[in-house]
Amino acid sequence: MAFDLSIFASLAFLFGIAAQFRAADGNAFLGGLISALERRLGLMYAVVVVTALLSPFVLNDVLVLILTPVLVAYSKESGADVAPLVVAEVTFTNIASSLTPMGNPQNILLWQASGVSAAAFVEGAWLPLAESGAIAAVMLLAFRRPGDHRETSGGPIPWRPAGYLAGAAAIVFVLNVAGVSSVVSLGLAFLLGFAFTFRSLRELAGEFDVRSLLTLCVLVGAVAVVAALIEPGIRASVAPAASGARPYASEFFALVSAVISNVPATQLVLSTTTVTPHAAPILAVDAGLAGNIDPISSFANLLALMMVRRSGLPVWKAVALQLAIGVVAFLPAAL
Repeated sequence: MAFDLSIFASLAFLFGIAAQFRAADGNAFLGGLISALERRLGLMYAVVVVTALLSPFVLNDVLVLILTPVLVAYSKESGADVAPLVVAEVTFTNIASSLTPMGNPQNILLWQASGVSAAAFVEGAWLPLAESGAIAAVMLLAFRRPGDHRETSGGPIPWRPAGYLAGAAAIVFVLNVAGVSSVVSLGLAFLLGFAFTFRSLRELAGEFDVRSLLTLCVLVGAVAVVAALIEPGIRASVAPAASGARPYASEFFALVSAVISNVPATQLVLSTTTVTPHAAPILAVDAGLAGNIDPISSFANLLALMMVRRSGLPVWKAVALQLAIGVVAFLPAAL
């Protein structure tokens, strides 16, 4: 298929929504939610709940950037093993972000290229993602520590960021039903943020992750160019994956994502052949759950592990634990 240049605009608006969330005091909102939940659930499962609830609506990399320093600080203060905390974070970020078109970059690519409605996207993805989440949650039970919580101030939670996310999601889903293009609906969802942040475009620029956006756009563009050059040689291998054939498509995404990450793997498929509306949510599940298998498979994984390593904490146990949980939690995609 021809590469759609409006994808760049859609990705920019997706990063813009994440920037508006941060500008609306999103960091304090996430911290407050975790503090409110961890006394009852422990920190690890508080992170599971928060990422599961918010990842469908906030770029998954943003949640990792906000939450990982919290987990690192807790580990250093309490002596708790950081590995299960980080694995819980990235696992449920990858799982939950695969539910909606606006949860992660590969979903934006699939949504825009296939023309699937936002509602149909969710309908086609929710069941295997729920099964995968249940498997991961049970496996993490072995690493839950009794009394696993921090001493927190318990201050009020700022709910403005939640209001913005609800409004942004409503715009995307309602306008999609009305037949408005994805890039326009995402653009309007981004603009809604100014009513919540009261900031100018110049003031918002500090919250916008330009480097990550440019890196992603370069990756997507490069994969599209390379795929166009080698299309005759790979079409026979890619076409069954694009159709969502089981278990071929899931195996394809698991293997390719382990080499080039799940966003480029998705673009490789889209640049080589056509993805139908029916197949798009199936492939979103494949790409999202494939991202949980190893550190390379998802950019969110790399971000979390790099932050842990920079803090001086070891990452080898997190890599091994993620592999074990990721492989088993990937099974719903293959069935």
